[in-house]
Parts: sequence; C-alpha cells; structure tokens
Amino acid sequence: MLFRFCLFFLFAALLLHAGAARAGASLYVDDAATAERGHCQLESWLRLAAPARELTLAPACDVAGTELGLSHSDYAAPHAAAAQSLSAKRVLHAADGWAVAASLGATWSGGRYDGWNLNLPLTLGPDPNGPHLWHVNLGWNQPRRGRARATAGIGLEQALAADWTALAELYADPHGDLGSQLGLRRALGAAASLDLLLGDRERDPRGPWLTLGFNLALR
Repeated sequence: MLFRFCLFFLFAALLLHAGAARAGASLYVDDAATAERGHCQLESWLRLAAPARELTLAPACDVAGTELGLSHSDYAAPHAAAAQSLSAKRVLHAADGWAVAASLGATWSGGRYDGWNLNLPLTLGPDPNGPHLWHVNLGWNQPRRGRARATAGIGLEQALAADWTALAELYADPHGDLGSQLGLRRALGAAASLDLLLGDRERDPRGPWLTLGFNLALR
C-alpha cells in the first residue's frame, strides 16, 4: 500500500512541471463538474480483467443546473447480473480556484434495489481549463444488505500536450478495498475523448484490468 501511494505522488510531482485538463467518465474518482447547462453527455467504457468483462453506458443531462444520470452495466465471463444506477449531481460552489459538488445515487442489481450512495467531490485548480486539476472525493455507501462504508479518493488530471492528458487516481471502494488507475486521455475535438487506463485493486483475485473509455458531450 505504501509503495502505491509513493508511486502516485511521485508521478504527480513529475507531471506538475509538464505543459486544459475533467475527470469522471471511466475514472472512479469524480470531479466537481456537471454536463453543460441544458445539455447532455454520454460516458461509456469497456473494462477487461481476465476472465471478466464489464461494459457500461452512462448518459446524463443537465436539468435546471442539476445533472441527472442513468447508467447500465453488463458483466460477462464470469457472468454477473446486470446493474443499473440513477444519480443526481449539483455543483454547490465553483469559483476562486476550487469547486465542490454533491451527488446522490441509487443502484439496482439483477432488477433488485441494491443500495444508495452519497459523494462530495472537490476539485482544486487555479484555472478549470489549466494544465492540472486535483480531485478529492469523500462519500458514503449504504448497501441494501451488509455493512455501510465510507468511500474516498484522490485523482489528478495533468495536461501533457494540446490533446493529451495524463490521469491518475487512488480510491477506497464500497467494499473497503484500495484501488488505483493510471492512464491517458486523448481529446477528439472539443466534444469527445478516449481514455486508456490500467487499474488494480489490492484484494482483487483477477489482477490488473484495462479500461477503454469513450466520452461525448452532446451539444
């Protein structure tokens, strides 16, 4: 665990001197931003970890300043029940180099209610379109069965060039496991991007996974 933290912060320190950077999407650590007011977005990803596979589609729209989202995840090899979630997210403050938001969600698995979650993402950066942004998450996960847990995470977006952004994150998931992801985001114009991420969790017997993500802002 200590090695993973050291690796993350070494990576961050190096990137702070590189030469605009948004989280969310296929990342576990969220940012304190929503879809553009009155517009929609689609975030999607394919996560591969032999022998497992996850495909998720997560559209969301801003309605009167609140982002309403719906996601659907299919799992295969080994098979697991499909999962869905509904969420609402609103920015509470966005000025002076920082922003904070609140999101509330509910999940279903195999057609049955599975629990709810609350998350408070904080984004730090002197300029939301600047070369780097830090994201800090604190939250609560309340499953329908089992023990409730606090969740937390820290993430970094660092612009490397005009169309490339480095992504890194550490997070404690709802099962009490520590995970991390590291990768790149490639902008495809102003409205779309591709993510390529390598991730791992300490107690995951399947080992590391690879995530391919596609994000699209609908204008």
